[in-house]
Amino acid sequence: MKRLTAIITFALMIISLSDTFAQYDYNWAVGFRVGEPLGLNIRKYFRNGDRAFDVNLGTYGFLYGHQRKYNKGEYRQAGVMIQGIYLFHREVGRKGNFHVYYGFGGQINSRKHYKLLDIGVSNERKLSLGPTATAGFELKLPNQPNLAIFLDAGGYLEALPLPFFPNAQVSTGLRLNIDKL
Repeated sequence: MKRLTAIITFALMIISLSDTFAQYDYNWAVGFRVGEPLGLNIRKYFRNGDRAFDVNLGTYGFLYGHQRKYNKGEYRQAGVMIQGIYLFHREVGRKGNFHVYYGFGGQINSRKHYKLLDIGVSNERKLSLGPTATAGFELKLPNQPNLAIFLDAGGYLEALPLPFFPNAQVSTGLRLNIDKL
């Protein structure tokens, strides 16, 4: 999984070095993502679409990593998260149907943490935060210029309360791009 994420990230960074900039004529986008994270995606485009800000609202550890050792205890279920990522877009090809993107941001999670104590098991809600990075591609659907499918991969690295606790993030989804008025 780490090797695949590294290969995708490297390939997208090389592709993004082309001189062609994305020229999306969109203002906003709304979509649904499946994977890690699972949930709602809201995107605000800037500067003719070559920059954007993504907000993802959804689950943390729903499809994979929901039962995992953590801080002298374990996670046994999914939590909720909010993620904000500043993105850079590049158009690939002449038709403008294929775009690559990469970006960096932050993530806040809330999840139940189970810990074995001398008197039994405690479960308390843990709030965590840390940096996140992603790289991916988006393909406009033929005959539906405002609909696009996407696939992205990246990672989250917890800073608080357990520094350097990693979580791989890979998701795919469908996004509706809204034209500028």
